[in-house]
Amino acid sequence: MKICTREIIEQGQIALQSDLHKHPYVLRVLDKDDLLAVMQLQHSLVASMEQKELYVPISETEMLFLLEGNGEALGLFIENKMYAACSLLHKVDHENNMACELDFNQEELARVAQLELSLVDLALRGYKLQYKMASILAERLQKQSQIRYLFTTVSPYNYPSIETVTSMGLYIAKLCRMYYSWDRYVVYKDFEQPIKLDKSNVIILPNTAWAKQQELLHNGYRGFSQFQDEEGIKIIYARKSEALGVRGEEL
Repeated sequence: MKICTREIIEQGQIALQSDLHKHPYVLRVLDKDDLLAVMQLQHSLVASMEQKELYVPISETEMLFLLEGNGEALGLFIENKMYAACSLLHKVDHENNMACELDFNQEELARVAQLELSLVDLALRGYKLQYKMASILAERLQKQSQIRYLFTTVSPYNYPSIETVTSMGLYIAKLCRMYYSWDRYVVYKDFEQPIKLDKSNVIILPNTAWAKQQELLHNGYRGFSQFQDEEGIKIIYARKSEALGVRGEEL
């Protein structure tokens, strides 16, 4: 008989949007036996998306690599069905290392981890599970001394994802085109020497103001928060504090 050794992070009850009834759930660490469930959840959610560019799917090969000890992933299950998943890659190869976008050196690149996957079934939207699961992974990651930087990318048009990463303390450091020439914010956090911002003088720009945002980022500003109004998504920028002598300063 196979003994289950999967680490359980949390148990409780949660209501599905489909029936509004509370169901017992388990939030646990995933392993390679969960690969199929992750890929099925991803396929279902991507198929339902009107704007496919908001999400870059992870391949089965990439997910298996992560689950085989090169990262960590969490899954939320109700009656053994996966309703949410989030993953963090610890071993990032040079070709896919997002820190290359910020010209990090080889020593710094070796200390990068990346949030790779965040999936939440439509039936569980509204519980901020994306933030909750990513935050748990980030907290667990900080206990590993070899990792200093946490990176990911988000679409400028995906408000929930922008809100998630900035709430975790990741700052927008670059706006560029990646993957299939899709617009992306490159965001990151330095665990050892967090970037300090002068939030007494902020600048607010629409997420669609491409040139103005790039100019701010080039001049030492970082996006740290956001809000939505009748005109759309707005990003709040502040300039990095000077003379700290850390990687977060002028690039």
